[in-house]
Amino acid sequence: MVRPHLDRLLEQGAAALDIPEELAEEATLKYESVAAWLGDESSPLHRYSPDLYPQGSFRLGTPIRPLLRREEFDIDLVCQLAIPKEHTTQKDLKTRVGSRLREDEELSHILEEKRRCWTLRYTTKFHLDILPAIPDTEVGGDSILLTDRDLTRWQHSNPIGYADWFLDRIRPMLVEQLGILAKEAGVDVEEIPRWRVRTPLQRTVQLLKRHRDHLFPLDADDRPTSIIITTLAARAYREQRGVFSALLEVVRAMPTYIENRDGKWWVPNPAHPEENFADKWNEKPVRTSAFLRWLKQVEANLVSISSVTNDADASRIIDRYFGSGSSARPPAAPVAVPDLADESHTVHSRWPVRIKYGCEVRGWIYPGVRRGKRLWELTSRPVPRNVGLRFEATTNVPPDYEVQWQVVNTGAEARAANQLRGGFELSETGRPGVRWERTAYVGTHWVEAFVVKDGICVARSGRKYVRIRG
Repeated sequence: MVRPHLDRLLEQGAAALDIPEELAEEATLKYESVAAWLGDESSPLHRYSPDLYPQGSFRLGTPIRPLLRREEFDIDLVCQLAIPKEHTTQKDLKTRVGSRLREDEELSHILEEKRRCWTLRYTTKFHLDILPAIPDTEVGGDSILLTDRDLTRWQHSNPIGYADWFLDRIRPMLVEQLGILAKEAGVDVEEIPRWRVRTPLQRTVQLLKRHRDHLFPLDADDRPTSIIITTLAARAYREQRGVFSALLEVVRAMPTYIENRDGKWWVPNPAHPEENFADKWNEKPVRTSAFLRWLKQVEANLVSISSVTNDADASRIIDRYFGSGSSARPPAAPVAVPDLADESHTVHSRWPVRIKYGCEVRGWIYPGVRRGKRLWELTSRPVPRNVGLRFEATTNVPPDYEVQWQVVNTGAEARAANQLRGGFELSETGRPGVRWERTAYVGTHWVEAFVVKDGICVARSGRKYVRIRG
C-alpha cells in the first residue's frame, strides 16, 4: 500500500540522523589533506603509494548522528601501502603510518594510538580512525590484509568490494538522484559528492541502526552489529521507492537471508564469502534470538505507525523509535556567512574595455593550494577556511592573450588582516587561464577574469562569488 505521508515522515526522521553537510565536507577535506601528507614526495611512505580511503558507513552513505551528546561522528579510513606481506610485520606497518602522521605538527597534537588504528581527534565533532593495510595478493582484486588486535595475525578484508556490492543494490536510483542534484546545481554529475544522496535503502539502514541504538545499550552483548544489519537489509531490498515500504518489506525479508550451515549461523560477506559476519552468533546463541526478536519489534513499531490516523501521532512514534534521541546533539543550524561588504577598494580596469568575446570562470575545491585531488565544484554553498580553490577561465578569444585576475576580499576579517586586495594578479605560470587561491577570511568575496589581447580587455567573465564560513 502506498503511504506517501509515512514516506515523508520517515524521510524527515532519517534526514535528521545525517551527518551535517558542512561536517561531511570538513571530514572529506581533512582526510584528503592527510592523504596528501602521507603521499607527499617528501614522505617516507611515498615509495609505497599510500592510498587513504573511507570505509564503512561514510563510504556507504549510511552514517547516523550519535545518540548521545558527548559522542562524535566516527569516520573509518583505510591507509593501504603497497608492501608485500613478506616484507613487513603488523607492528612495522602500523609504526610506519603513525610515524609519518607525527611528523606533521598539527596532526601530532590530535593523534592517538589505538590497538588497531591511529585516531585523529578533531575539535569539530568527529574523529578519523586510520587503519593501516596492505594488499591481499593471495585473494587479489581490492582485498586487503589488516592487523588484528594483538598485532600477530593478518586479517582479510575488502571494504571497497563490499561498498561496490552495496551500491550496486541502489545504482539505478543513485544515478537518478545524482542527475537531479546536478541539474539543479547546473553542474556535471561527477561534481556532486555521492554522500549528498540518500536512497530508500540507505535511509532504511540508517533507521534500523537508530532503532537498534534505542533498544540496545552500547555495551550490550547481544546488540545487533551494523555490518549484519547493512548486509541483510541490502540483500532484502527490492528497489522500493518509498522509505516506509522499503523499511517494512526489508525487515520482513531479512531473516530469510540468514543461513544455517551444518548447524552454524552464517551471514556471508558478499565481497569475501569465506568471511562469516555472524561467527560470534555461534559462540553466543543469544545474539541470534535477540536479533530476530529485534526485527519483530521493528515490524510491530512500523505497523503501529501505519495504523495511526494523523501525522502528529505518527511523528511521535517515529521519533520515539527512530529519532535522534533527546540527548543527541541538535541538528546544526544553517551556516551564516556575512553578505558582501564594502567593495570601494576595487580597482578599475587598467585596460580599455572593448568586449568582443566570451569568458567563463569555474572553481573547484581542493584540500590545499596545489595539493591533493579535486573534490567538488565551487557553488553558492559556503566553503570552509584554509582550503584550496582552483579557478579556471575558458574563453573564445583567439591566441595570443593573457588572463588577469581581479581578487576582491570584503568583510571585517579581511580588513583587519589588511587583505582586502582588489587589484589585478597574474595567472599561473604556463597556465594563462588558471589561478589558485586559499580561503582565509570569513565573508563574501569574488574573483573575475579579464582577458587582455594587444593591451585591450576583450572579454570579462563576470564575478565568481566565494562565500567562506567560519
